[in-house]
Amino acid sequence: MIQFDQVSLRRGGRVLFQKASMQLHPGWKIGLTGVNGAGKSTLFAALLGSLGADEGSLTRPTGWTVAHMAQEIKALDMPAIDFVLSGDEEFWDIQNKLAQPDQLTDSELAQLHGRFDEIHGYSAPSKAAQLMAG
Repeated sequence: MIQFDQVSLRRGGRVLFQKASMQLHPGWKIGLTGVNGAGKSTLFAALLGSLGADEGSLTRPTGWTVAHMAQEIKALDMPAIDFVLSGDEEFWDIQNKLAQPDQLTDSELAQLHGRFDEIHGYSAPSKAAQLMAG
């Protein structure tokens, strides 16, 4: 679980959060809303580890990945479905390796297909399409 314990965050001398505490459990899907300048981006920067707390502690299990999308992105020359899937590095790594099966041993190929199944790689494009439609 991700845990904030008595966390205070400041930006430019302005207090955005003071002595805030919360827990985020595995499998939870969280939505964050607020007016501009309320501290949403600062909170995500702390969750992603690029900003430390001014006070208190933030703990996140090693090996956990926090999925997020930047507030602003540049235009890309790729299909939207590929952009949605691009956040899953392991999916793309396996996908790229499987695209060149002649460079893999039978054992490596079997392991990659097994792992791809474990991470739900075969159903990822349809789930990404649902996210886009939603």
